[in-house]
Amino acid sequence: MKRINLVWCVLLTMAIGVSSCMKDVSSRDEEKIAENEAAIQAALQADSLGSKAVRDSTGLYYIVRKSNPAGLKAQPGDAATIKYTGYLLNGTKVISSVEDNKTEFSFPAGGNVYWGGIEIGIFKMRVGEKTTFFLPYYLASGAVDRVNIPAYSPIRLEVEFIKTRTEPQQIDDFIAKKGYTVSERSADNLVIVRANTVTGDTIGVGKSVNVKYVGRLLDDTKFDERTSSFITGSPNTIPGFDRAIRKMRKGEKAIIVFPSSLAYGKNGSNSILPYSPLQFEVEIQN
Repeated sequence: MKRINLVWCVLLTMAIGVSSCMKDVSSRDEEKIAENEAAIQAALQADSLGSKAVRDSTGLYYIVRKSNPAGLKAQPGDAATIKYTGYLLNGTKVISSVEDNKTEFSFPAGGNVYWGGIEIGIFKMRVGEKTTFFLPYYLASGAVDRVNIPAYSPIRLEVEFIKTRTEPQQIDDFIAKKGYTVSERSADNLVIVRANTVTGDTIGVGKSVNVKYVGRLLDDTKFDERTSSFITGSPNTIPGFDRAIRKMRKGEKAIIVFPSSLAYGKNGSNSILPYSPLQFEVEIQN
């Protein structure tokens, strides 16, 4: 389950919230919810640790298989990294993080872009723990047939919580991996890595500039490339991008990096997920 696997359905549950969804379910949905509950109860009875299962208010059940009381908890906006395998309750494996030789999956905790059970479940774990989640259909793949998951299917999801990284930590990891020497870093983690030396005044506010740039996520996925003309200080410009450009000079090249609080925040934008730090390779043209 890379991004696209879990994005099978940004469930109605996540679009309008579990509670409001549950108020308006049809009689068929009510019937399926009852069937899911009975199937999950049967699965718990067959599980050696089923008596230890905890049910939360959304209908999700979970069993901690391996506890780590000293482990960190994910906070909203952190990059949570997990390993997982999902099964129908008859034991058929239907999803796994083992895909394209990758064994881990990272996502923005609290970003509300994946299965409801994943979004809720990650906050019930600590790093180093292994947990079994039993998800009713509305917290999993939903009420529509998927490639290998029938509509209204409850899911057993085995999850191992590998690590959680704040956005500043993600930026630090990125800089270390690239071997960059930071030229300037603000208190709110706007980072500038200058590639050349140019003398003269910085651009400042209210100036017309032409900027050639390539925008990427920290995993180097490119989401934009162009040359743009704009007035610095414009409210239509990404804050982190605008602030960095103001600190540069005409003819200067740099890598700029900043957290989502200076970009698209908790909502994201198009292919940019919520809570995504960004990097830009920029050149201020004369």
